[in-house]
Amino acid sequence: MKYDIVIIGGGIIGSSAAWFLANDDRAGRVAVIEPDPSYEFATTPQGAGGIRQLFSRPENIAMSQFSLDFYKNFATNLANGDEAFDIGFQNHGYLFAVGPDGVDDLQKNYETQTSMGAPVEILDRDAVLAKFPSIQRADIVLGCYSGEDGWVDPNAALQGFKRAAEQLGVDYIKARVTDIATDDTRAKSVMLDTGETVDADVFINAAGPSVAEVANMTGADLPVRPMCRVQHYWKCAHEIEAMPLVKVESGMFVRPEGEGFVGGCPSFDIEPGFVEDISYGFFSNYFEDTVWPMIAELIPKFEEVKLQRSWAGHYAQNLLDGNMIIGSYSKDHPNLLTACGFSGHGLMHAPAVGRALSELALDQRFQTLDLSNLGIQRVWDNQPYRETGIK
Repeated sequence: MKYDIVIIGGGIIGSSAAWFLANDDRAGRVAVIEPDPSYEFATTPQGAGGIRQLFSRPENIAMSQFSLDFYKNFATNLANGDEAFDIGFQNHGYLFAVGPDGVDDLQKNYETQTSMGAPVEILDRDAVLAKFPSIQRADIVLGCYSGEDGWVDPNAALQGFKRAAEQLGVDYIKARVTDIATDDTRAKSVMLDTGETVDADVFINAAGPSVAEVANMTGADLPVRPMCRVQHYWKCAHEIEAMPLVKVESGMFVRPEGEGFVGGCPSFDIEPGFVEDISYGFFSNYFEDTVWPMIAELIPKFEEVKLQRSWAGHYAQNLLDGNMIIGSYSKDHPNLLTACGFSGHGLMHAPAVGRALSELALDQRFQTLDLSNLGIQRVWDNQPYRETGIK
């Protein structure tokens, strides 16, 4: 089989790139190689679905601004025929809340965000309590509130991009890439576990937590590994006012979900790598021992909750600095592109990244947002480009 562009991985990043490419006649024939078309084991559907402008790096703020507008108008943007793409956008805002040690970073990041036109506001403790009286953690002294932000249904967003790309002629091939054939200057084809070979001019490695495994097929290395993260859904015995997604310095977050709440906190005892045997006992014990005390300290009404369910998914964690890597990543094969290592921000930035990948594939450079600081060079130079403050 021969295509112009082949995307390895059909999650939210690969499917967004496919949709943007399919909207440009120069892309020619586009195929997405995805081994799990049901997305039963995919990263995207397990996420919290948040979209926020509360970042410290200008590139992340700019990507969020584009993606936020794109998601708010998702159905219109992807309209094609009679199918409606409802991703359940919830415009309830984001609140970052910090104690004394987080004040400097929060204030500095606020200044960066407002300089880029983000409609965020700083709240002192009294203002936080006035706006959200259920938040009572004793040491909170400052908050940054972004009222235009919110969250979407992650699986609906993924399925929307996929179906819209297919409607525009993108082929989704159920298979796993097992090897990549190259010559001295270019990648030439991918071999599939079905026994087929697919040739292309450009290849995009969007394999999420497996991106480093694919990179290794051509002798390249990406510092991206699977990182297991656990989330929980619970119901509360008390009435709580309408809340945004609230996140604190530890990485713990909570947001409303239907009749209850979704939240969690990174377990730093879990090492990088795929985790397939975490039991429900681990889920419930981690909630009771770690998450519950933290959410109850933040919102005392959560002292009386009932855990409904827990689940795990895998971030594609960039071990260098937690920010994504985008662009060509192989010194010998410039037609190999990637967008990877989102460390939990993949869905949030997927529309902006899909657009950027289509620009790199078709124009060999960024046309809209300059994301050069997020390229592979910083990895080769060991120069991390980290977020500061709450990640």
